[in-house]
Amino acid sequence: MNTTRKGFTIIELLLAIGIIGILITVIVPNLSNYRNEQALTNTTEEIVSLLNKARNDTISSLNYTNYSVHIESEKVVYFTGSTYNASDATNISRVFESSVTIPSSGGINLNGGGSEVLFTRLTGDTTTYGTIIVRLTSNAARQKTITILKTGAISSN
Repeated sequence: MNTTRKGFTIIELLLAIGIIGILITVIVPNLSNYRNEQALTNTTEEIVSLLNKARNDTISSLNYTNYSVHIESEKVVYFTGSTYNASDATNISRVFESSVTIPSSGGINLNGGGSEVLFTRLTGDTTTYGTIIVRLTSNAARQKTITILKTGAISSN
């Protein structure tokens, strides 16, 4: 007579569920942190890219004008000319993910104040040089700094 049973005991099922629960509690927060770090890196790179586009288009005198970037806490806007007009149809706007922000206090530190980076035709120089701080909304200690030199060169850490 064969008495082998097929299936799992309740103890085996509870043990498997417990192990899965432990793995989930360890993995999910790490995935969330990774996602936030990626959002911070991607947003910083996107801002640098838009600033470089404005500078390069200005240096090349595209359409015989200069290009600038307007900065807000939740977005950056590439625009034509030296005066920002929010309703201009030619603006290129990049809205940040909700996990990333530029702090309203101390996030935009440009020479002369203001929130626009203006580039000079042919040279790419700027009088609105300084820094822009991009940080996680969930962890103010996690931030990146974008530096804009007087020559118009742009870098980030």
